[in-house]
Amino acid sequence: MVMLDSVRPEWLSCYGSAATTSPRIDAIAERGTVFETAIGPSAWTFPVMASVFTGMLPTKHGGHDEHQLLDSAYPTLAETLQRHGYDTAGFADVPYVGPSTRLDRGFGFLSNMRVPQVSLASKVFKAAGRVHRKVSGRYTKTCETRVLMGEALRWYERQRDRSKPFFLYLHTDETHAPFLPPPEYRRKFAGLSRTRMYEINQDKQLYVSGQVRMTERDFADLHALAKAEVAFFDAWLGVLLDRLERDGVLSDTAVVIAADHGDNLGEHGLLRHGLCLYDTLVHVPLIVKSAGTGSGRRVRELVQLIDVFPTLMTAAGIDEPATRAEHQGGDLAAQVREGRFARFAVSELYRPGQGLWRKKAPGFMPEFLERYDRRLRALRTNTHKYIWASNGRCELYDLTRDPGERRNLIDLEAGRAADMQRDLDAWLATFEAKEASATVAVEDTADERVFERLKELGYVE
Repeated sequence: MVMLDSVRPEWLSCYGSAATTSPRIDAIAERGTVFETAIGPSAWTFPVMASVFTGMLPTKHGGHDEHQLLDSAYPTLAETLQRHGYDTAGFADVPYVGPSTRLDRGFGFLSNMRVPQVSLASKVFKAAGRVHRKVSGRYTKTCETRVLMGEALRWYERQRDRSKPFFLYLHTDETHAPFLPPPEYRRKFAGLSRTRMYEINQDKQLYVSGQVRMTERDFADLHALAKAEVAFFDAWLGVLLDRLERDGVLSDTAVVIAADHGDNLGEHGLLRHGLCLYDTLVHVPLIVKSAGTGSGRRVRELVQLIDVFPTLMTAAGIDEPATRAEHQGGDLAAQVREGRFARFAVSELYRPGQGLWRKKAPGFMPEFLERYDRRLRALRTNTHKYIWASNGRCELYDLTRDPGERRNLIDLEAGRAADMQRDLDAWLATFEAKEASATVAVEDTADERVFERLKELGYVE
């Protein structure tokens, strides 16, 4: 399973990018199925991965902005596969996949650039990165991708138990802002100088608070830089795929390639992710190669990232009725085969952490708190999206006529909004919701190394 952090579908060539950004991912798409309308469960990494690993939405598994810890009551994908004889390994350079959030459960081997059990090579490159930032005042992450893929290859080649089937999870931060691709990729896909790349603001707090103005050219250049990052990671992913192919393993291996969420690049007056549930964030790429999903197929119907767990259970031949009964998603192979897809998808966002906003935009805080200090829950069909907001500022969009979600129809189509609210209420009544009673800030739950990574990414100061 390959998770691309913060990638919009249109940045991949198999989803329509004019530039050939993802030839190796495209090759998997040709051997599998491209889901054109895949919806993620939230707008940032932790709740999304908690949902992917449990097959449940945040309100059910209880891991979200206000409680950044996965409940041990529910088995994870890795735990389930491990229990059925799989050798399980995870390789990530994102700060949320580790012991501090309990997303490490079930991995026999987990290498994360941001938690203590990293390799010597990881430590060397991290130290080199700190020196580079001290000297240049700039952040680079390309060395991390090389280490990430090198460690995954080393595990596959030398460390895994060859008597067992394996589950390999990759989560790359290369595609997460700040978009700073290597020179050859920057020139090829963006045509920008190094100076211009560093001139463009990528700090969401500064932009949203109005302290920095950005132009259409800035946003266009960010799109191009994001595609360059995708291309760089795609090339490294190809190295691993080539090894699997040479070993005759790839043809019999289920492959899932997805993004945890997307990114705003100026849309809705926002930069990056974490503050809304518009399609710029929750509409994600999802490509699946497994028995039953078909090859060279494109599916336009609505599917969800919470479908991944039950899909891989089926691919592995695992039958656990009690585990499946807790899932809120379904096997994608069965959905494709039977032509029965979910009538709607749900995404959720709890109150975003506010510590970094208080530091970076103190004068903007009262207005920011009023606007964004709320919970959101979106119900999306193929044609409409209804967004419930805890502060009463609900929204309704006609996605057929207004795919950019610019015209709020909540007052013009009150009847439709009421119907969709009833559907949302009925869905909530099907399970016991876990509600956090108090905000848990990232700074309070993450260990020191996670905190350092969050600083690098601009989440905290």
